[in-house]
Amino acid sequence: MARERAPAGEVVSEEVVFEVDRFEWTEGERLEVTGRWYGLRGHRFVRPVLTVEADDGSRRMLAVLDHKPWAAGDGEPWIAAFPWEGDPVEVAGAELAVAPSLAVDLPAPRAPGQRRKKSDGAPRPARRGADVVAPPPASGDEDVRALRAQLEGEQQTVRRLAAQLDAAHARLAALGEASADREAIQRERDKAMAERDDARARAALDRDAVAEERDAAVAARAAAQHERDEALDQRSAAQWEVKAAIAERDAAIAERDRATEGQRAAVRELEALERRLKSAESQTVAAAPEPPPEPAVRPSARVRRPPREHGALVVWLQRLVAVIVLIVWAIVVYKVLQGVV
Repeated sequence: MARERAPAGEVVSEEVVFEVDRFEWTEGERLEVTGRWYGLRGHRFVRPVLTVEADDGSRRMLAVLDHKPWAAGDGEPWIAAFPWEGDPVEVAGAELAVAPSLAVDLPAPRAPGQRRKKSDGAPRPARRGADVVAPPPASGDEDVRALRAQLEGEQQTVRRLAAQLDAAHARLAALGEASADREAIQRERDKAMAERDDARARAALDRDAVAEERDAAVAARAAAQHERDEALDQRSAAQWEVKAAIAERDAAIAERDRATEGQRAAVRELEALERRLKSAESQTVAAAPEPPPEPAVRPSARVRRPPREHGALVVWLQRLVAVIVLIVWAIVVYKVLQGVV
């Protein structure tokens, strides 16, 4: 079918007119179009589709369901919002499709902060004819592919029913004013239109189901990536802890080696001290004078004991040195054990 086209501002087909009030980007990263429809009697809307021709290519967007963008009464306010990814761009042309056979050209959208042009509110005519259906989102899941195949089948059914409707219109024009034939053709046309509307409704539901499957798959992939990142972080933390434990072990071994070397130095000093003590003792014994002869012991006098020899002093000094060595050795062992633990 040929699609009717009209100038920018309002949408007019032979019967349908859309007056554009506003078409611009909003702060919520959306493209919104508002206006008023006239002459919609006998037309049923599906989920609106916006096609934008920009410098970076063509973009096709499904309307969000926040504003319930279904068919409105004549002259009543109507609004539809479409998600937009990225910054506003220069737009060469835009098309709004609200039914498989009803679409309208829109003026270039107004960027945030830009003044509204006077021609934005001019009426634009609608176009009728060829099916306008948004392509289903791509997905690698088997269920999504099955839904896409089912959607294509429904679209073929819609086209077949549209062809039957056209044939019924042709037959109705050929029969002329015959009332009986006209009533039969009217019933056939109504039946074909009902089947077509049912097929369109099923196609719209299938598109929504495909979109939901796509969103679920994207969410699952994001969750898997998040879990992978957490696992990588945990592995990095474990590797860092292993390196820290190895460094602590090396430090403890070094401390133990230093303590062992200190203990060996203390033993060497102790041995040197013992040698000096033995040398001093031998020198003291060699230099000591011989004791004088003992006088005769008188019966009434007490016997005096000779003074203690220097050997007793040497023995006590050796004992003291041994105690010091034991204390030093205990301190070294304690530090080594503490460093290892």
